[in-house]
Amino acid sequence: ALVKHGQSFKTMAITINGSGTFTGVSVGGLPDGIVDTDTLAAGAATQAKRTYAAGEVVQVVMGTFQNTYTGTTFADITSTSYVDYGPIFLNITPKFADSKLIFQTNVNARLNSDNSLTNFELYDSTNSTALMSEGISHHYYAPTNAYPSLTLYLFGTSGGTSTRKIQVRVKVSGGTLNTDYQNEPRLMTLTEVKQ
Repeated sequence: ALVKHGQSFKTMAITINGSGTFTGVSVGGLPDGIVDTDTLAAGAATQAKRTYAAGEVVQVVMGTFQNTYTGTTFADITSTSYVDYGPIFLNITPKFADSKLIFQTNVNARLNSDNSLTNFELYDSTNSTALMSEGISHHYYAPTNAYPSLTLYLFGTSGGTSTRKIQVRVKVSGGTLNTDYQNEPRLMTLTEVKQ
């Protein structure tokens, strides 16, 4: 029988209303496979409605700093233990406590001792925790008057879901690290990856 507009048709506790809605379906009541991609409205499957798969990028935080020649952004570094490397840091609120955080940037800097090297680490300044020590090194036998391009690619475990400051730190085995290159912006990124 046809259903007139404004009337309801009832069967087995499911009500199909004349207004175009139906009630009486419980959670999980639809057969598997009945809702496909085409059924969903564009933009309906927001991240809040799905889970992250292992290896999936959760978020990317970006920022810039000046690789400047003015001497006001980076101080000369002679420390043989780790110290903050100028303005190279980003704040992040991880979504998962066991995520991997991957930090990447590039900087030009000079070390005036050709048989020494620089070591970089990724450090959680908020919680005073090294995420990756001795993560990468540069400058060994580099010309002492050159400013080579240094790729800083570091990673570690997030360790919590509260907001934290993730800092790059550096130490030298000898000499002075100078980062007065030229006044230009550099991009830095911090990527959270689900485990």
